Amino acid sequence: MGHFFTFPRIPVFILYCCCFIITATTAVDPPTCDSSYGCISSIRQEDCAKGEILISGGSLNGCCPGCRGGRTYLAVCNLNIPDRLCAPGLKCVGRKCIYDRSTCLHTMHLDKDLVGWIPKCNLDGTYAAKQCRGDRLSGRCFCYSEDGKRIFGWDWYRNTERMTCACSRRRDKLEKEGRFDVTLHCTQNGNYEELQCDSGLCWCADELTGSVQLGTTVVHESLWELLPCYNSTLHGESYLRQCESAAQAQKLILKKFYARGTVGVTFNEIPCDYDGAYGRYKVENGVVYCTWRDGKKIGSFQIRSSMLSSVNCYCARDTIIYREAGIPFTLACGGNGNYEYSQDQNGQLFCVDSDGFVVTTEVAPNESCDKFIYNSAFYDED
Repeated sequence: MGHFFTFPRIPVFILYCCCFIITATTAVDPPTCDSSYGCISSIRQEDCAKGEILISGGSLNGCCPGCRGGRTYLAVCNLNIPDRLCAPGLKCVGRKCIYDRSTCLHTMHLDKDLVGWIPKCNLDGTYAAKQCRGDRLSGRCFCYSEDGKRIFGWDWYRNTERMTCACSRRRDKLEKEGRFDVTLHCTQNGNYEELQCDSGLCWCADELTGSVQLGTTVVHESLWELLPCYNSTLHGESYLRQCESAAQAQKLILKKFYARGTVGVTFNEIPCDYDGAYGRYKVENGVVYCTWRDGKKIGSFQIRSSMLSSVNCYCARDTIIYREAGIPFTLACGGNGNYEYSQDQNGQLFCVDSDGFVVTTEVAPNESCDKFIYNSAFYDED
């Protein structure tokens, strides 16, 4: 039996219920979202009223997407009074609503006339996996983690129709859970390579989901060459690539030391990208160098290893990416290989973010670019 309910600014939802004959002495649990509700909705953020944000669980007692409002940024709040709760994306600290940077939804409260780019969010407050910048001809799309960190995977905007970043997302999640030996291989755009091996098993994978291809099976890693997706020319004799082999050997040695109770043993980290190539940097003798996929240093970009956490080498690598694409590269890199936020081209001042995309052309001499960049320290209020 179907009942239709209409809510203000919320499309029609269909509530599916099962009918039971209940005696007066029968205890009945309240219906749950999984068993009782079916949400059919095409609601968009544009359908919400001013000051409201579309979130998962925003209607039907948390079972369906809906618009939800609350106290605005810097408004007085009180966690114990329902009509003084902060809106989604904000948190009540010291009786004042401030940005909750643990959720992507905080970006919905930023000044869009000031901040040069706002990332896309999922309804549950996580960041969308694929974030695109620029136009469809020369723009680029990047893979992001659920918590808003750029991770392995990118492509030119014009080529991203089938880009899901699912492989990069999966590897990032496993590594954050403590897996140090993940060997999933991702393509340049963050999707799955066809042949996958991990945790001692190998299979032919769907590029979008990583699931086993229909009509194939999972085999022990020693039998990986028997898989129909194996290609001797492409894959060779070893699944692990050069960087991965070196990094895995290093990690296994450390694991043995720890198992024997030996601590304090350190090696220079060998970072690898999710496709098995060498990572964006390497550390030698207390110095961090930006590197290309073959492990070779890029230019003279370097910084002392104590500053490693601030290094991304995106600018250094982009000098090669744009050159190989035949696109002039005119932006300035910092000595550490990151993009300089403040740019000056023939007296024209402008700001770019960590991905090298312009966020404003209206900046005064000696003015900081931080307020134009959504994830800069300018918006960190904790």
